[in-house]
Amino acid sequence: MLRVLAIFFALIDAAFADWQQQLTPTRPGDFPLPRPLVATYRCGWAAFSAADLETNFSRKGDALQLDAKGGTFGFVRTLWRLDMTHTAHANATTLLPIDLKQREIYRGKTVRTELEFTQGSVTKFRESKPGDATPPKRKRFDYPNLFDLHSAFLFTRSQRLKDGDTLNIVVYPATAPYLATVHVLGRETITTKAGHFSAIKLDLRLQRINANFELEPHAKFKRATGWISDDSDRLLLKIEADIFVGSVWAELTAVKFARR
Repeated sequence: MLRVLAIFFALIDAAFADWQQQLTPTRPGDFPLPRPLVATYRCGWAAFSAADLETNFSRKGDALQLDAKGGTFGFVRTLWRLDMTHTAHANATTLLPIDLKQREIYRGKTVRTELEFTQGSVTKFRESKPGDATPPKRKRFDYPNLFDLHSAFLFTRSQRLKDGDTLNIVVYPATAPYLATVHVLGRETITTKAGHFSAIKLDLRLQRINANFELEPHAKFKRATGWISDDSDRLLLKIEADIFVGSVWAELTAVKFARR
């Protein structure tokens, strides 16, 4: 009996360590950095167009900066009012994140999130107004080479992305860490309001990393499919996600590159 238990716990330990051993090295690939640009997206929920999003990508010295702003409109806004601003910086050499500031304004509540990254940790500050009587505190999560969503996209697009390739990285989007697995499904042609594109099709899975560094299913996110342009820009063209409220999507409507 003791031998059986020993084997059982050894298997648990092996499963615990396995996902960390399969992480992709965080060395950036050889694909060039994005050009400065402004891109707009139409976002939706099932068959409803629900929100507009504008993103501005630029370079400030050694930092790659993403500024985004958007909000819901129309029928969806009567159900769920949201206005959002988001600014994130990543190191232009390592593609690792530097910091993130986000503000979400809902009907009756404003949420402010700030993340500060080092090579071995992230410090989170999250405040809601109106809030409870306990003041919010900064919380630190220690793990090497974390990504936020901006830097995760920069890192992914920098890789070779051949059909069948798989990337495993640890992301900290806002409040918790996740194992993100990106699998290259293949190439196809898609059409958005911005035009016709040859595209790289990607599958995205997320698993939450708990306090014991064990993987758990994401409570709200099931899976997503994304398309990026198969050209020198590798633009995010479209994403479709299956989440707890159903199917949501975002699609490129226009892009304008800055003059050099």
